[in-house]
Amino acid sequence: MNNAYKIRTAIVFVILLVWAGGAAFRVYALSVRDRDELLRQARTLAWREAVIPARRGRILDRDGVALARDVYCCDLVLDTLPDSPQRKVRLFAALHREFPNCPAKIDEKALPYCLKSSLTAEEIRRYSELFHAFREIRVEGTFERWRDPHPAVRRLVGEIVLNDRKERVGGSGLEQNNDLTLSGKPGQIRVMLDRHGNWVRDTLRVIRQPRNGEDLRLDVSRAEIIRQEEGTGHGI
Repeated sequence: MNNAYKIRTAIVFVILLVWAGGAAFRVYALSVRDRDELLRQARTLAWREAVIPARRGRILDRDGVALARDVYCCDLVLDTLPDSPQRKVRLFAALHREFPNCPAKIDEKALPYCLKSSLTAEEIRRYSELFHAFREIRVEGTFERWRDPHPAVRRLVGEIVLNDRKERVGGSGLEQNNDLTLSGKPGQIRVMLDRHGNWVRDTLRVIRQPRNGEDLRLDVSRAEIIRQEEGTGHGI
């Protein structure tokens, strides 16, 4: 009986010794060996950086009439998909109640997905309250390029396209030929996120202010552009 008791005691002692050794090694690993790497990862998880878009310069005719200019618009965007299947079901149920035509499933490759564009101030307030529990949905402010509706002017002005870095650049016409003048330089912000991925109040910092593009003024008027197009059948 005594021998059996001693054996059981020895086994328990060995188990406790192994556990204590493992715990001590874990404490050492977290506090000493891996400390710098863990701190680096924590900073990466806690802080996020985002781009502040720059306003592109206007294209004006000789009289100062805008032929192309940036218009600030706000869109409702689905940024990510929830990891939890239950949360994903609740999210899409809420979306379908508000947007019946929203797809039942959205591929991650299609994200970010625009749910509604050009929101009014009232819609921004309403959707912020309606979807406040879903951090995957956000209101995103973007610049859209407005161009004069006349075909002759639009051909002369050209179009805006996105490059490989999703930056707006001139794709044709005056927009392309004068891209360095019209393009600005984006700014940058940094904000801390809590464990739910929400912004922590009063942590937003502007790292770099955006620099807007310069205006381009032509030496012809809008009327002359149209007359020359109609008279020659070609753009100027």
